[in-house]
Amino acid sequence: MEFDQELVERFNGTCPPEDADVPDCMVYRAVAADPATPDDFQSYVKLKKVSVEKSKCDDWGLSVWQDLDAVEHARNVIPLFRERYIAGGEMGEAHGKIKASPSKNQPKHFTFWNYCNVNLSTSFSIIMPPLEEDV
Repeated sequence: MEFDQELVERFNGTCPPEDADVPDCMVYRAVAADPATPDDFQSYVKLKKVSVEKSKCDDWGLSVWQDLDAVEHARNVIPLFRERYIAGGEMGEAHGKIKASPSKNQPKHFTFWNYCNVNLSTSFSIIMPPLEEDV
């Protein structure tokens, strides 16, 4: 399995980091569509939210969580996630690598770097709808 060649070249093979793990777990991600589409599994770099030249390693990965408590917390602190569906998918060695990347807002946040030519949208299904706004 290989990572995106542009990612490998940008970081001279050091991204994902050596201490990133092979996942063997359920992973959750906020997505815009039901069902999830390949566009829901694009990194900030691929979405052109960050340029290749200014990118950090995490910008090439996907923002995910490994438990539903972390999903609920993220929805409480980040309004955008309330508007999104939550998809879950069982990830394994054929999908990529994962590493904890906690932040002040999200102490249970992870970054997931998927292998190129892996269509993650087929491995995920919607488990939660967007939250309804209070009227």
